[in-house]
Amino acid sequence: MKSWFTSRGVALKTEQDSYPMLLQWHIHRVRAIVKSIVAPPIHGDVGAAATTANSDSILSSAYPPPPVTITYEQPTTEQNDTKKPQQQQKITTNLLVAADGGQSFVRRTLGMPTVNFGYNRRAVTCTVEIETSMNYTAHQRFMPNGPIALLPIWNEDGSDDGDEDEETKLYANIVWSTTPSEAQKFQNMSNEEFVTALNNELQKGPTNNPPLIPPSIASSLPTPLANLTHGMEMVAQTLNNSITMSQWSERKPFQVPPLINKVVGRKFGFDLNLMQAQSYVRPRVALVGDAAHTIHPMAGQGLNLGLGDARCLANVVKEAVDSGMDAGDTMHFLNKYDAERKVEVTSMMGGIQLLHGFFSSTFEPLVYVRSLGMNIINSVGVVRKRLVEVAVGANGITTGASKDVRDCFENVKREVN
Repeated sequence: MKSWFTSRGVALKTEQDSYPMLLQWHIHRVRAIVKSIVAPPIHGDVGAAATTANSDSILSSAYPPPPVTITYEQPTTEQNDTKKPQQQQKITTNLLVAADGGQSFVRRTLGMPTVNFGYNRRAVTCTVEIETSMNYTAHQRFMPNGPIALLPIWNEDGSDDGDEDEETKLYANIVWSTTPSEAQKFQNMSNEEFVTALNNELQKGPTNNPPLIPPSIASSLPTPLANLTHGMEMVAQTLNNSITMSQWSERKPFQVPPLINKVVGRKFGFDLNLMQAQSYVRPRVALVGDAAHTIHPMAGQGLNLGLGDARCLANVVKEAVDSGMDAGDTMHFLNKYDAERKVEVTSMMGGIQLLHGFFSSTFEPLVYVRSLGMNIINSVGVVRKRLVEVAVGANGITTGASKDVRDCFENVKREVN
């Protein structure tokens, strides 16, 4: 059964199953009116001037909460060779979506607490011009201090890097994660020196794993035990190499990263931290993307998680509108967004943390297990495909995974095949 229901002077078409939600909303409005008669609510901006105590009082004493207001300063700008001073601006809205990065001004201004973990690593990133197409492939090499990634990007002619002609310049992004001291050294290098360092590492062929037992210990072992250890090393190396080469063929050869010609623009550096807001929401406010969570760039999941946030929030707002309600009038919808995204993001954070610890270890037996495990995963098509789908956000843990990303993934698969 369908009907037309008018809420706040707007005619909305609603399904019958939306009635309980609408009834609940109107009950909250009646309670708010009664409370305002018995104990008038505390009024104030939920923004830069509002304290946590004020906002808690607003939430507990009146429902629905008032519109959220936040005050910020516009940065100094130059126009016609004259500098315009900073000016205060105020925003008032029924739903404030904070997508302003890891150092979110909105999150800090509203005092939304976070959980943080530092990796003691720093990333150097820049855009580079490459010699040949990357054929829809991202390259990543794991170094002792952290991974170096060469990532394809959209190019200036409107095509992606899979299309190449003589006149098209091809570009890619570099993200090199390493120790803070080495990152500073890279940033101080000239662009030519940095390009040489990049090509030396990316073009380097496979290297053998270190000895299973350090030479200083192996030399003191009895001869039979030393020979047995050496034999185990040779078996593990042969098995790893065999599995790796079994995946190569004339139709699908090993793809060597393209040569880097030059650095385009500036080199930037940033510290690597894991951060998650304890709650992605508060009355009439929702955090999305890096404002809500940041992770290690090892698997390139920051963007995909942000797209999942945007998709999930859009879905709950649509659900509210379809019910004839404002998404900020109750915490029902925002809490739903918070709960759904927390499952997805926390699971991904755990996986990335596991990978980070796994690839950071120099414990020799673990290095052999790591190499063998990666080769086995690469050789089992079903497992590899599933991991790729999760990595690109095409098949997430919850229903919040982005349909747009899923469609993009399918298009790329068709192009590659």
